[in-house]
Amino acid sequence: MSRLEGRFAAGQITGDRDCQEDDYGLIEGGGPGAADVLLLADGMGGHVSGDTASRMIVKTFVETYNRMDGPVTDRLRACLHAANDALADATGKNPELNGMGATVAAAAVSQCGLEWISVGDSPLWLFRAGRLRRLNEDHSMAPVLENLVAAGRMTAKQAEMDANRHALRSAVTGEEIHLIDVSSRPVAVRKSDRVLLASDGLTTLKEEEISRILQETNDAPLDDAVSSLMEAVEAAGDPYQDNTTVLLYAPEADSGEDMTPEDATVDDDDLDGATRVSRRGSGLPGLWSAIVERLTTSMRRSKPVDAGE
Repeated sequence: MSRLEGRFAAGQITGDRDCQEDDYGLIEGGGPGAADVLLLADGMGGHVSGDTASRMIVKTFVETYNRMDGPVTDRLRACLHAANDALADATGKNPELNGMGATVAAAAVSQCGLEWISVGDSPLWLFRAGRLRRLNEDHSMAPVLENLVAAGRMTAKQAEMDANRHALRSAVTGEEIHLIDVSSRPVAVRKSDRVLLASDGLTTLKEEEISRILQETNDAPLDDAVSSLMEAVEAAGDPYQDNTTVLLYAPEADSGEDMTPEDATVDDDDLDGATRVSRRGSGLPGLWSAIVERLTTSMRRSKPVDAGE
């Protein structure tokens, strides 16, 4: 029997897509203190061979991780770049694969706590005591638009309806990776926590709905919780529903240096921006500054839309 029996569950739905372009993997820690790693790759919809890209990334990531030793985040970085190199090699040999890519997210839980690496918009959440907190950065345009709203440069409704909202600022394509989100220190976890890693198809549901479902299924098997999340996505009836993959994990024990078992809340110091390191590739800030300027110029030229309309 696997050591993870009853502590890990996964589920997928195709949604409104022609095929399943998500792929995932699980690396079970093989020794004392070794990390369990949840891995997810979301093939870029509408692009060439997104399903091939996600499968290749997961396979390369797992094989590379299992060959390595050393600090978890160093291994995660090496695996990510090995996967990116694998795509570059594949497209170099087969031009028909040019344009394939995927978002990637990996979460590792060990006696040190929870660490991660991600590229793209696949969310990683920690659920504790009824509270859902996103840990990794969103590399879509959504945060950029939200910042424009906060700065008063566009309305909330304009941001919500913007056609660029789900455009990716970073992905694994075999070329330079523009944005990589890496935890700079482990987040302490409890045995009662749930780690939720998903493709962006799950964001059809608002975080409040995801949190409610996890709370209602807190004492049920993890498979039941995953099924409930999938059923809620399907019930939402989005006519453009993306592929959805959900990985749910229950830690084996309390872990992490900052652990305070009596505290039932997530420590903001554990989850604020200081827990991650964002690495930007050259040229990206200028590129996206130009896009933001174009967006705001368009907003200035158009009639303002009231957020309450």
